[in-house]
Amino acid sequence: MSATLPFHSVAPLCRDLEKLVNDLRNSSQGSLPSEAHLQASPLLDRWSFAFLPAPCLKGSVHQHPTLGSCSNVHTSELVLIDPDKRWARTWSGFYRLGKQLTPGIANT
Repeated sequence: MSATLPFHSVAPLCRDLEKLVNDLRNSSQGSLPSEAHLQASPLLDRWSFAFLPAPCLKGSVHQHPTLGSCSNVHTSELVLIDPDKRWARTWSGFYRLGKQLTPGIANT
């Protein structure tokens, strides 16, 4: 039984990611949002940069393509996880899951 975070099903996640990919492709090709599109978008006033905590996994990693083996890492944002079948999908890729340190979702 796979779970998705923070979505309740995979379909909305796929739609949102497809929209994001299309916007990124358009931007990289010099196609900026049209004035009509921007006028139809919400206005964010008195804005500033902030950091939003996101669910991730932490633990010891082995055979990571960039990090190799490290005893204390955290993953990118967690997107899908199936602890029973021992796999997880983060923003950057799949992980095989070994032993779970503590059951459930931790606060830190």
